[in-house]
Amino acid sequence: MKKALLSIPLAASLVLLAAGPALAQAPAANASDSHSSHHPAAPAPQAELSEGEITRWDPRTLRLTLKHGEIKNLEMPPMTMVFRVADASVVGDLKPGDKVRFRAEQVNGAYHVQQIEKAP
Repeated sequence: MKKALLSIPLAASLVLLAAGPALAQAPAANASDSHSSHHPAAPAPQAELSEGEITRWDPRTLRLTLKHGEIKNLEMPPMTMVFRVADASVVGDLKPGDKVRFRAEQVNGAYHVQQIEKAP
């Protein structure tokens, strides 16, 4: 019985030792946050739009096929693939053959186009 009682304090000590470095870094992260408020933030890479061409659009199933270049925010190489959209208004009057710039995200394992516009 004594061994069991000794292992509980030992386990608690190990947990505290493991958490120690994370707790010690917490104030530094807060100091960094306050420091960053004095400098304007650089544009987030998430704001970048990828380039592509619509090869198919099915408003009934809300599936958009794009032949696209690299999608940096998803670390995805160029390819042709199907994306989903929340509703048909995301695509608007764009049609197959249109060159576009778009923003895609992975949501619950599926790729969704969040924003799309005709390329200049």
